[in-house]
Amino acid sequence: MGILNRKQNHKPVLIVEDKRENQILLETICSQNNLKTFTASNGKEGLEIAKKEKISIYIVDLMLPIMDGRTFIEELKKIDQDSIVIVQSALDSNSAILDVMRLGVYDYFFKPLDIDLFKITLNKAIEYKYLKDLEKEMLLNESIKLREQLEWLNYKENLRITGKDSYQKNSIVNLSTSLSQGAGIGASISLIDTIKGTIEEDGQSYKVDKELLETLFINNEFTRKTIFGLHEVVKLMEAPLNLIEINSKHLIEKIPEILNEVIHTFEQKNLKISFPKIVSDCLIEIDLEKFSLILEELVVNAYKYSVQNSTISIFANISGTYFCLSVKNDNPDDIYSGIPVDQEKLVLEPFYRIHPPVEDIIEVEKLSLGLGLTVVDFIINKLSGMFFIHNAIDHTGKVEINCVLAEIFLPIKMKKG
Repeated sequence: MGILNRKQNHKPVLIVEDKRENQILLETICSQNNLKTFTASNGKEGLEIAKKEKISIYIVDLMLPIMDGRTFIEELKKIDQDSIVIVQSALDSNSAILDVMRLGVYDYFFKPLDIDLFKITLNKAIEYKYLKDLEKEMLLNESIKLREQLEWLNYKENLRITGKDSYQKNSIVNLSTSLSQGAGIGASISLIDTIKGTIEEDGQSYKVDKELLETLFINNEFTRKTIFGLHEVVKLMEAPLNLIEINSKHLIEKIPEILNEVIHTFEQKNLKISFPKIVSDCLIEIDLEKFSLILEELVVNAYKYSVQNSTISIFANISGTYFCLSVKNDNPDDIYSGIPVDQEKLVLEPFYRIHPPVEDIIEVEKLSLGLGLTVVDFIINKLSGMFFIHNAIDHTGKVEINCVLAEIFLPIKMKKG
């Protein structure tokens, strides 16, 4: 009862049951757990209530007049795909149970109910709903935070370009140490300082080392590309999703084509790439263009911190109600090895870097300045999925190998009918 006591204001439960004695039993169980209830005698009434009220858990009988329980669940999933449904029914055939479970219900009970077991399941369902709502809220807050930070950066750069607030022209440097690492603003500062220290006056002109100046010009182009990339990130996050339903097998078949542009860079480290095998079929909803961008980013990220002569592996599998795509790279045994546990969340933050940038990948890296994993996380969240990147140990070989695993989880679309 402790779990429920801290959520006494939880959204009510909807009981869809035609027999009054069963309604009273279920209402009593919910009342004992401090849960308010709505009651409907058939699926049609239940849908009308579901459209008007915010419901936490649906308790549904399959045998109902006017609209049966199965049809109710199908229609409910159209308006609330994440709805938590507990089914209770006298139907006990395996085919009937499997048919209903495919609709994405939380649990299935036979009549007459085992009251104690039902109470335990109801408590678990309420806690599950609470955690799912909390997760959504946290993801929304993270998305808002990211958007605000990127808007700030774009605004400051526009001010610098137009000269309206030129005293802040170097404010971007203060966002993160990543701006002072490798090519870009940090290199420009170092080059200009070097030029100032070696410059020679010649009347009305200065004599500057040609090689230094040419290096500054090259770096200026890189800086220009970086600023352009920041504008593109802001546009990317503003753009609405162009969602399509795609078969998981079809998506897996497209991965070599998606990664074709970046694979040629692997020759620099003599890396191989292992593509996923076809998994059990499922339907997912994605924005293919944005999905391709984030898959490229994860593979490029894996390349940057991979061991020479190793393999970057991509795996695909179905985990519960999610389609999972993972990118694994082996870690070099050095100071830049992997992602410390206490920084797994930080690496998803804008402009945060654990390691200095890798400049031999600049030509194919579309998301720089420590924004790559941030954008991956943002897009996956918009697709109602989850993204994790963390250290792991590969036990499949003769010796254990430290590696990094980037995992995308996308919700599976329930088939109709």
